[in-house]
Amino acid sequence: MKGVTLLLLSFTCVLFYSCHLDSDNESPITEKVTIDAITLPKGFVISKLYEPTDKEQGSWVSITKDDKGNFYTSDQYGSIYKSRLTKSEGKNVLEVQKLDLNIGLAQGLLYHNNELFALVNSNDEKIQSGLYKIIDSNGDGTLDRVKTLKTVNGNGEHGPHNIVLAPDGQSMYMVFGNHTDIPSDVRGRVPEVWDEDNLLPVIKDPSGHANSRKAPGGWVAQTDFEGKDWTLITVGTRNTYDIAFNRDNELFGFDSDMEYDLGMPWYRPIRLNHMTSGADFGWRTGTGKFRDYYPDNLSSIANLGQGSPTGVLDGRGLKFPAYYQKGLYLFDWSYGTMYHARLTPKGSSFEAEVTQFLSGVPLPLTNGVVGDDGALYFLTGGRRLESGLYRVTYEGGLPSEVLELKERSEGKKLRDLRKQLEVLHVNPSVDQIPFIVQHLGHTDRAIRFSARVALEHLDYAHWKDEIKKDNPSEVSVGLALAIAHHGDDAAKVEALKTLAGIEWQSLEESKKLDFIRGVDLLLTRMDGSLPTDVQEKIKELFLPAYLASSEAVNMELCKILSYLQVEEIVTLTLHEMETNTSTEGMEAMYISGDISNRSEQYGKDVENMLANMPNQRNISYAMSLSYLQKGWSTSARERYFKWFGDALQKAGGKQYLNFIRAIQKEALANVPENEQEYLSEITEIAAARRADYMEDVKQPEGPGVNWTVELLMSAYEKNYKNADFENGKNMFKASLCISCHSMNGEGGSSGPELTKIGSRFTVGAIGEAIVNPSGTIGDRYQYSDYHMKDGSVITGIEINEDDDTIEVSISAFTSNVTTKVRKDRLESVELSKISPMPAGLVNRLNEQEITDLIAYMLSGGNRNNIKK
Repeated sequence: MKGVTLLLLSFTCVLFYSCHLDSDNESPITEKVTIDAITLPKGFVISKLYEPTDKEQGSWVSITKDDKGNFYTSDQYGSIYKSRLTKSEGKNVLEVQKLDLNIGLAQGLLYHNNELFALVNSNDEKIQSGLYKIIDSNGDGTLDRVKTLKTVNGNGEHGPHNIVLAPDGQSMYMVFGNHTDIPSDVRGRVPEVWDEDNLLPVIKDPSGHANSRKAPGGWVAQTDFEGKDWTLITVGTRNTYDIAFNRDNELFGFDSDMEYDLGMPWYRPIRLNHMTSGADFGWRTGTGKFRDYYPDNLSSIANLGQGSPTGVLDGRGLKFPAYYQKGLYLFDWSYGTMYHARLTPKGSSFEAEVTQFLSGVPLPLTNGVVGDDGALYFLTGGRRLESGLYRVTYEGGLPSEVLELKERSEGKKLRDLRKQLEVLHVNPSVDQIPFIVQHLGHTDRAIRFSARVALEHLDYAHWKDEIKKDNPSEVSVGLALAIAHHGDDAAKVEALKTLAGIEWQSLEESKKLDFIRGVDLLLTRMDGSLPTDVQEKIKELFLPAYLASSEAVNMELCKILSYLQVEEIVTLTLHEMETNTSTEGMEAMYISGDISNRSEQYGKDVENMLANMPNQRNISYAMSLSYLQKGWSTSARERYFKWFGDALQKAGGKQYLNFIRAIQKEALANVPENEQEYLSEITEIAAARRADYMEDVKQPEGPGVNWTVELLMSAYEKNYKNADFENGKNMFKASLCISCHSMNGEGGSSGPELTKIGSRFTVGAIGEAIVNPSGTIGDRYQYSDYHMKDGSVITGIEINEDDDTIEVSISAFTSNVTTKVRKDRLESVELSKISPMPAGLVNRLNEQEITDLIAYMLSGGNRNNIKK
């Protein structure tokens, strides 16, 4: 009996210890320490191991490790390096050697089974973007041969990015930005039915960014180790740089925002996505981005505010306290912050608790890896910035043994159900239609999405009549979305009639939104005109509910009713826009997570916007009304165009004012020509006049210098202790920097925002950008050369396009100066190698003036931050 008791006690202890290891009750360490200007939780230690820029080895952006203790890293614009960490006189020393091969420019590296895979992002003629394999051809232990596995069309900041090993070790996954084309032979888990899918016309970015890029946006693919069979996994991201699998063998990516859209209803913060099979995350160009709640895309599991996402790393294998092993590390390049995201199963997906792990200024994080020693190794660099390899270890008092983290039982049943449906994304089965249709109405969003994807992999003929059956409303909506993608106009009309018979107002909020999007998508995908009787049914369905529902429902109803030219909504909507001006709750996406603790790092654009918040809901209404031609009285039009003037007084991202102007322009196109000038004047009278940034500017005293980087650095080192903040601010204007760049909330938007330049750039890097602006040109600001058949060349950036012409902005100082390129006279287009920023703008400045300018820029426009 005693033996049985001991056995039971031992079993209980093992069970308790096992459950303890799998619990997520551990908490983050709240007390912080700062080591060499980097802040991290108490007990952690950080050290810089190596500075590749000091050895003229470039700026490292990717890292992987082999099974022999070696690291492999790549310069963004150069070679791949092999390195090994050794001890010399008690210190860590990194021994580095360059691979003497025609390979490099790899934003993704993966070492597996004695082979090194490189995902190359190239604008160099010597090597194309794509997937390469580097092998040891003669077995002597040296990688000596490069094999091209597959090339792709895409490069730059939104080109090919990282590569990771699948959990089973039998394949690898790659992630690409939205400026990379999906090769024609790459198909798979995502049904090829994507489109822009916006009911009303999309307004493209006034700065020209991504205006030529359309669905499906950024994507993830899986392939074998010979790169022969590629499978498309997900689409619809903007610019996910890295991906990682967690302990439950689920894939995650960290996607970027478009900061110029701040304050707009289509703005989406940087976000952590659970990248399930067949997913579309809804990125579309300009104003066309899908709302998170649209059922034909998946939303993020965590929004992190503003930043520039780079690396993603799973914490398994780290010799850290348990909390820090159980989650993902998310790297933010712009603000030098590494987050920790603790993932907790929620349904068949996850929710995330995001905390700040470490931060520094400057600390432009790029990528990382878990070392064989249980330390976290990470890189800084990118865009030719000074680069470093860092090591983080834990030396505190908490237990830090490496845990065996297996898939969790929590949520497994629903994850398995989702995976059953995902199998049908690869192996469609007509016999499974009842199973698929049943789960179109599942309470779990990811399962509903996976069921619809499974259905859309089947021939439409096999399921076209399912909507005629007596289905629950959620199932009917799922079928309607699928029919919108595959059916003809007759089928879409029948689907609309089916939806019109549903008591949709009795549905809960999320299902109402699904229902409205079902109608929206059916209307969007109609090729011909909508029958009058169906139009009346939709009007009868939605008009009584308009402005009697939630904000999201009202915005979606306004769009559909405007599309149908329901004139009764004009006065209703104008009254709502004039009286419901509260912005309560709208700031949440800008201060989510721990952003409120570090708001100063987000620059004056966010601060100014939060202090003078635009009403995103009313902007959405204004966009919808711009399409409505009926129901306008003279007084109603006057009220509407006065609203634009009021909106122009608000603050947002760099393109906020231009977007408001663009919506106004769309609205004016639907106004009788003889009224357009008068209504434009109403807007201008209501609009606040912007300050003249060049007022009272004092010109440089000189004498000027033909500045080089070396001369600039020398002048700064000699004079920075006497730097004059006010004169630096004046030189920022006098040198015309302010015409294209903003600092501390003042300035233009055709060039990069510079408030936080000091958190990423050294004096030398700033000098290089000023003296040699064509050395590194950001994708967003790169012009194109339009070679015409008559031999002439037009240089600029595309801001709009139609069937016949391309509208091109040709001035770096204002996007409003445009010309139209006729396609029938166009010979070819190539990216310009010359920056739109002219060289020599600072050559009128003397030593003290150039020093004052650099000091002002490093301070971020804050006199309290000026270096002495």
